[in-house]
Amino acid sequence: MNYRILTSLTASLLICLSCFAAPPKVSDVIASQRAGTKLVDITYTLALPDGASAFVEIWFSHNNGLTFPISAGAVTGHVNAGVVAGANKAVVWDAEVDWDKSLTQQGKIRVIATYGDEPSGFTGSGGSESGNSGQADASLVTVPWDAFWRYRNWDTENPWEDSSSHLPEWFSSKGGNLALMKVDPTEVTNKKWNEVTEWALANGYTQLPLASGDANPDIPMTGINLWQALKWCNARSEKDGLDPAYYLDVSETLGDWNNDGQITNGQDTFERWGQQDSNGNGVWDEGESFTDANNNGVYNGIEYMDLNGNGQHDIGRTQVFRTGSNIPNYGKYVNEGTAGISYWDNCIDWGANGYRLPEYDVYFKLATGGNHKKKWPWGDQSPLEYPEFGLSVNASRPPQQFLVEPVTANSLTANGYGLKHMIGNVAEWGESAHEHQGVAKGNVFGGSFLGLDKADGAQTPAFTGAAGTTLFDLYLSGPADSTSSAIGLRCVRFQ
Repeated sequence: MNYRILTSLTASLLICLSCFAAPPKVSDVIASQRAGTKLVDITYTLALPDGASAFVEIWFSHNNGLTFPISAGAVTGHVNAGVVAGANKAVVWDAEVDWDKSLTQQGKIRVIATYGDEPSGFTGSGGSESGNSGQADASLVTVPWDAFWRYRNWDTENPWEDSSSHLPEWFSSKGGNLALMKVDPTEVTNKKWNEVTEWALANGYTQLPLASGDANPDIPMTGINLWQALKWCNARSEKDGLDPAYYLDVSETLGDWNNDGQITNGQDTFERWGQQDSNGNGVWDEGESFTDANNNGVYNGIEYMDLNGNGQHDIGRTQVFRTGSNIPNYGKYVNEGTAGISYWDNCIDWGANGYRLPEYDVYFKLATGGNHKKKWPWGDQSPLEYPEFGLSVNASRPPQQFLVEPVTANSLTANGYGLKHMIGNVAEWGESAHEHQGVAKGNVFGGSFLGLDKADGAQTPAFTGAAGTTLFDLYLSGPADSTSSAIGLRCVRFQ
């Protein structure tokens, strides 16, 4: 047996809040394995208010931090209850007791510090079942998913549609929960962007730009494409000890085409839409003929979409989007028989508790500010008649009268949900995409300081959409790899 359990250990940070004014802070985590043994030496620094002590836990990940399923129980040193502040805190973990495996090249140690003499309650999965085990940004605003009426311009007799239940049901079918929605109160600023990006670039992320040192730290970060926005959301999640939502590999699970209660990785085939499909439903049914490749008399067909052509069913969503210039095929939609698969929604872990970009209905729900059956969050009057927004959302004035740059993210009055600049200032990337003529197109919401009908300053805009007569018109579409000084982002969480 090879007794080397890991070749490298990196450190993750998780901080838990209590009633103290400042949370415990764990830093400078270093872990190394003693040669020829399964003993792991861990050191860290713990910062606490004067007189406080903490309960310190050690958790181990064998999959590069995707989950932390191993609770280090065979530990000695500065661990468990009664640990006080200080540098060079030392722990020895006997990994042979808790994880008697031979090798992993993707080991990570997580140190959790919690006020008091009880553990944090972290279950180790890192998934939604573990609850909010990380320290999410406390500035996020909770928005209830209650009444939501969407305006449909094409229906002159009944323009208002009650959309209150559609999206929660859709999220639930994918493993998400809209009832726990939290939202950034402002657009992400240059300062916030750089704080996360500097951490990301030091922790395995690539191709994320930094805001210029000359830029105003309090204005929204712009000039980023959809891929950078998605990757930054993942980095922000991991920095805060939460689950990333966006993955490079799509799940190939599709459906039970022969209705036997399981997804089959077989080789039998039948002529879908042909003579063997006697009822023409695109699915093999009992009694229909088929090509019995293994001669066992039972239909064992391939009931998944082999998206990568490797001849096997891949569960997917194991490669966190940290590197690369994009998520391959993210805007693609593929049909197979009576079923179809959208790459973008199958590349998302809908149950993740980390940060995401808003989807179409999520954005418009937030933009209403809770003012229902109204064309704008402030009522039915146009932006031209609403003086507080002035030039920042007014699409009717000549171009030379528009603002020349965004204003600070925290300026102006918040809407009814406590959110600022959902309309105007800078447009905001959404998470969905579609493919058009081989090009991935991303969605952008909210208009910008350049006007409600555009999100760039070019004479031939890359983003197309009509000038808004209602907030529901503030939906643009453009190449996912394009950038603009008028497009930024805002994050949401669903756990």
